Amino acid sequence: MLLGSIFFLVAAALIPPLILLFIIYRMDKIEREPVHLLLSLFLQGAIAMVPILILELIGDRIIGIFSWSQMLYLFFAYFVIPGFVEEGVKYLVVMRRAWNDPNFNYTFDAVVYAVFVSLGFAAVENIMYVVTTGFSTAVVRAIFSIPGHAMFGVVMGAGLARAKGLEVQGDFTAAESAKNRAWITAAVLHGFYDFLLVGFGAVFYVYFAGLVIYVIRLLKKSAGEDTPLGGGTFYGL
Repeated sequence: MLLGSIFFLVAAALIPPLILLFIIYRMDKIEREPVHLLLSLFLQGAIAMVPILILELIGDRIIGIFSWSQMLYLFFAYFVIPGFVEEGVKYLVVMRRAWNDPNFNYTFDAVVYAVFVSLGFAAVENIMYVVTTGFSTAVVRAIFSIPGHAMFGVVMGAGLARAKGLEVQGDFTAAESAKNRAWITAAVLHGFYDFLLVGFGAVFYVYFAGLVIYVIRLLKKSAGEDTPLGGGTFYGL
């Protein structure tokens, strides 16, 4: 009975990210990425949970020095640490696994890669939360947290598409700036998500709605303007 309950909770935790992965995969209409590459990105995103947990534990200890100011502590605990640590590690995974892969030859590929890494991490995180707190958590996280991770991945991927295009064109300085801007933008959006969720309930819902609208438009634009790298001028951010 206990085993069946755990299996149900794990399934409930995995279904939302898998649905979103399928949607993103289907949007890549010109030249879909090989399954082995996508599986590798997803699994490496899941494994990224380990360094992220370690870095966040270290960060939590460091920000203890700000305990004298509740607002400052909350800012570091819910804006800086989750946003910059999680998106920073995801960015490193994408760069390490996919940046120089020969399959990375269209602009929308970057969005696919970043989302698969993001949802690999989100799937593991979701299992941890849902198994320990129950099915109601799965429902709430399916509405907010899982789409949140996917949206940060879309934003990062759109920025990396721009960076890759610049690199292919030989503008390495601009490409480096675009790469940094891609993960920092995702980190800031992630930081605002967590910070507003903790302390500013009504504002969070407005922010989340605005983020959904922005990312859906960016996603449709990215997929609709998918071009061969070096053969187009797609600028995601």
